[in-house]
Amino acid sequence: MERRSRDRYRRPPQKRPYHRDRGPKKKKKFIKKTRELIILDILLHGHPEETRPSWAKSSLAQVITFPDFVLYEVKLNKDSDIKVQEKDFYENFLKDHKLGEVLKKIDYDELTPTSKALIQPILEKEVLNYEEAFINFFNNSTSITPRMHSLKLLPGIGQKHMWEIIEARQRQPFNNFQDIIDRTSLSHPARQVALRIIKELQREGIKYYLFSNTKKYE
Repeated sequence: MERRSRDRYRRPPQKRPYHRDRGPKKKKKFIKKTRELIILDILLHGHPEETRPSWAKSSLAQVITFPDFVLYEVKLNKDSDIKVQEKDFYENFLKDHKLGEVLKKIDYDELTPTSKALIQPILEKEVLNYEEAFINFFNNSTSITPRMHSLKLLPGIGQKHMWEIIEARQRQPFNNFQDIIDRTSLSHPARQVALRIIKELQREGIKYYLFSNTKKYE
């Protein structure tokens, strides 16, 4: 009886707080300060598909970097005058207090509808800005396997186009995209490069990465 009365005043065992298992700790992602990037979308109230309550979400921007073509979500200063499609070096965004630290590297399926709508026209324009590097690919690309040439990884390029490009570059290396258009049956080589970058960012079924470092940076 005495023991039972003492037990009445004992504090019940406290329930341990729930912690979601986050798995092994991942390496912190970062963007080199000298890297150029473009703002794809601005999310003042965090990503709409994020399950955390709104008060716990961070304002963020979805961006793509150049010339490594990688997607990130970056902390955003919501009081800044930053705009969608704004382009600058990451260090300048930091100095102007428009962007903060990298939140995470993302894949294509994590992009918002706005980001997905903008990414192809943005890439087509940026491919032209890095034309020399891509012309080097058209002039010097080789076979990946005995049955697969890296040129055939570009959307719209099959066996016929591949040999057309190889024979034309053997006669004389290409100087620019217009030279490719003039000397082959390809109408939009810059667009085909941009579409390949998008496929690499989508990741699904991709074994070889020609242009994007998205897999390398995991």
